[in-house]
Amino acid sequence: MDTTARSSRPATALALLALGLAPALARADDPAPNDGMRFVSVGGQADSQHNQQVLSALSLPVGRHAWVQAGGGQSRDSQAAGGRKPGIVTGAVGVAGKSAQWTVSAAHRADGGKYRQTDVGSSLDWKHDGNVLGVDVTHRDSRASGTVASGSGTVPAQARVSGNGVGLHGTLSATERVSVYGAVARNHYKTTTTTTTPSAPSAPGGLLGGLDPVLGRTLLGGTSVVNRDEAALDHSALAGVTYRFDKVAVSGEYTTGQVADNGGAMRSVALKAAIDVAPGWRVAPGIGRGTTAQAGHANFASLAATYGW
Repeated sequence: MDTTARSSRPATALALLALGLAPALARADDPAPNDGMRFVSVGGQADSQHNQQVLSALSLPVGRHAWVQAGGGQSRDSQAAGGRKPGIVTGAVGVAGKSAQWTVSAAHRADGGKYRQTDVGSSLDWKHDGNVLGVDVTHRDSRASGTVASGSGTVPAQARVSGNGVGLHGTLSATERVSVYGAVARNHYKTTTTTTTPSAPSAPGGLLGGLDPVLGRTLLGGTSVVNRDEAALDHSALAGVTYRFDKVAVSGEYTTGQVADNGGAMRSVALKAAIDVAPGWRVAPGIGRGTTAQAGHANFASLAATYGW
């Protein structure tokens, strides 16, 4: 037997094995679907009416397809908006594939026994060539307690808002540098108010329950663009456009919404930027102006920093 032929057999076998493994190796070198989900961030925003909010978050990947997130912070409403200072706790889990992504998130806000709000949501996104289309489902349960004026002074009262919502969101890559994005949501909330009536000589005090939009808004406080997540919106919409430079992305967006129980409209315009200042570091400043039916006009500013590794 030819020794040259015998010596070439191992090389041929290795070549065939390499060809067979090439697709798998290429897939292993592809970015994981959860690439970019390892980061820590902190950010805050405030307006000219002294409404404020600060939030931080930690995100960690799990394997190549999943991730978990946890965060916390605090918001502060102006006295005109109720004077609340609730602490905030957030959490989320997600699973991503090549063309689809599913996320479940929750946020809880509490200011002692006078205010509690819990939001739970789920989103399903489809992705293709930089374009995204998503469906959102949400649930809210919030309660606020306080005192309201009555004929004999003030009485304890409580307002509860609960309900579900559905929405759509999406992003369209118009060019390599320009993308447009938007979202719409429709919520179905029910507001229930309960007032403790003062005792009368001929009858004991009792509870009056029902729908009282004015009383509900008094207990729940006003609305602000900064603390938009606390507002109970019947419907809302967002539209924006982003232009990307080499290390900077600039976005302009417009939001609008209708507060439940005829609470008036909430609108805002904002200009934001995302700046890659160093490897792994991104800073995102923003400015804007918002309008609410209860508080009028207010200017606001935001700043966030993110580090990914």
